[in-house]
Amino acid sequence: MQNIIEPFITSAPGKVIIFGEHSAVYGEPVIAAAVSSLRSYLLVTQASSPNVIELDFPDIKFDHKWSYTQDFFPSSATSTNGFDLEKCRKIFVKHNQGTTDLDLELEDELTQYIDTIIKNTLTEEKKQFHYYAALCFLYLYFNLCPQVSGVKFTIKSNLPVGAGLGSSASISVCLTLAMCKLGGILSGMSLSEKDKKMINKWSYIGEKCTHGTPSGIDNAVATFGGAVLFQKQVDGKNKLEVIENFPQIPMILTNTKIPKSTKKLISDVRKLCEENPKIMKGILSSMGYIAETGASILKKFDAQTSLPQLIELVRINHGLLVSIGVSHPGLEKIKLLSDTLKIGGTKLTGAGGGGCALTILLDHEEDRLKIEEFKNTLHERYGYDNFDTDLGGTGSCFIDLSKKNGGEILNAFTENSAGDQIFTPELLQLLQLNTIL
Repeated sequence: MQNIIEPFITSAPGKVIIFGEHSAVYGEPVIAAAVSSLRSYLLVTQASSPNVIELDFPDIKFDHKWSYTQDFFPSSATSTNGFDLEKCRKIFVKHNQGTTDLDLELEDELTQYIDTIIKNTLTEEKKQFHYYAALCFLYLYFNLCPQVSGVKFTIKSNLPVGAGLGSSASISVCLTLAMCKLGGILSGMSLSEKDKKMINKWSYIGEKCTHGTPSGIDNAVATFGGAVLFQKQVDGKNKLEVIENFPQIPMILTNTKIPKSTKKLISDVRKLCEENPKIMKGILSSMGYIAETGASILKKFDAQTSLPQLIELVRINHGLLVSIGVSHPGLEKIKLLSDTLKIGGTKLTGAGGGGCALTILLDHEEDRLKIEEFKNTLHERYGYDNFDTDLGGTGSCFIDLSKKNGGEILNAFTENSAGDQIFTPELLQLLQLNTIL
């Protein structure tokens, strides 16, 4: 169905693990927080033709147009070889019934139908990240707004892909939010708690398309913002608690760009547990206690007293992660420089073995010159990327394009360039000013 589309933008943040890497696999709690200034954005506009659905994702060099009547709903489709709107509606209702637990399974019939569409229409579907980007996009589309055509979806992000910062979940949330609006599931642009729970649920389904068995923590942070406390339960279900009134805490996020294998790191830790069960039980339990203590501090945060306590926990947690062999010399360079300059507390974040480290700053105003030295040294000496940002901040949201500066934002997003090339400090400030809370 052709619709008149007024351009709009959705947005969602990336995430970092503050406490609980690796120990979470063994049932201990983990705290993850939004990264305020590293976000994905999705621009929705009128497509070039009323019969087109287009996904444009410059960051991964993906741009494809599907025909609504030929690729999605051909007139010759029957119940055995095609889909219609009624079949989509039934799958949506099944997914949407009752439970908000993150135990939903993808519908095999729809997944197989989309798999056929991708293989029939994408010449480069063998590129794995293109395939899964299309699978996530189309699965959400067929559920949330299959009646809508003539729409272009353009994704731009300043989140590094593959750095363990939740980029796929951030995109899944952006897509969910946009498609819920297009499908009439959301009536307004200011999100209620009920709206966010629904977005979290559907973005988790999108994550299942990409990752198979995600924990649910990445999409929860991207949806709700702030921070969440997560813990795997003995019964197989997950405990997920949004930490209310989470403060924004200044930090530097450093991306070493050192490649890592999360699968191997988890396997190595498991081997340690098998060979040294008593020692590892103590270490993993200590990590869990750090996460619980950190949650208590963050729930009643007072910058004067809580920040030094939080930095001390960061120091201890990193030391425990080093002891189980998941750090890397490249990460230790960041930790050593941070300690030498005395600017705050540094730890690896995520699986380790490379990737990223976070540095929570003790006094970002008074130590400004030291912080600049820290960033410049890491970049010039080792080629690391540094991001000035905050822990916490806004979760999923719409960007208001109706304001006077909306045209400036729209022009920036319609430029044919990847996300990291358009996100100037001036544009980021405009996006923040136009965020609908």
